[in-house]
Amino acid sequence: MGLYVYAIGRSGAVEPPPLSGVLDQPVYRYGTDSLCAVVSEYGNATIRAERRHIGAAQRVLAALNARFDVLPMAFGTITKSEAHLRRFLDEHSETLSAQLQRISGAVEMGLRLTLEVDDPVAWLVERMPALQAARDRTFRGGRAPSHDAKIRLGQMVDEALSKYREERAGLVMGMLGSSCAEVIALPVRGEKEIANLAVLVPRSAVDRFEEAVNASAEQIDEDIAFSIGGPWPPHNFVRLDG
Repeated sequence: MGLYVYAIGRSGAVEPPPLSGVLDQPVYRYGTDSLCAVVSEYGNATIRAERRHIGAAQRVLAALNARFDVLPMAFGTITKSEAHLRRFLDEHSETLSAQLQRISGAVEMGLRLTLEVDDPVAWLVERMPALQAARDRTFRGGRAPSHDAKIRLGQMVDEALSKYREERAGLVMGMLGSSCAEVIALPVRGEKEIANLAVLVPRSAVDRFEEAVNASAEQIDEDIAFSIGGPWPPHNFVRLDG
């Protein structure tokens, strides 16, 4: 019988509450001397990335994350048997234990910074004299610019936007200070997004983290909106490859 694996934690430190997981199977703990996995039985049914399956897995992880230190597994993590799972826990015990130490007592929060303007490029150009001058040279006299000239201008804008993002993200990360244990800058999505941060925050300091975010928002450009998400299981802080 295969097993669907939701998370890994320390043996004796994780006791899942009564829960139904993927395929409505009851969730239970399977462990070795030092580590355990939270699992449910899995037969031959196909588990696609459908709302009902994803929702079931997320409910289990949310319940665990609220009380315990666990390493969340990616959706669809399945092992062939308890024997295979035991071998994995034994062979990777050192790496798993180090990762559990890394996220001990903490949850993941998300922080996004977004430009609340219609045209981010035009907004940036109007605030940077060098870009304004390059734009005016490119379109001087109302003539259509050459392909190469447009490419050069586009590269200047891309570089300026990247630098602006880096500077603003750095400012905010610095102002979060002791309210968090670790911050990871994730890829941004779309022109308007300035920063997409995953933040490892002690469970006891979530309020302090939110206060630090609010304080940093008051010191950043007023056209930038801040959005907080979480608490979540620390997906972005799990590195099982060592």
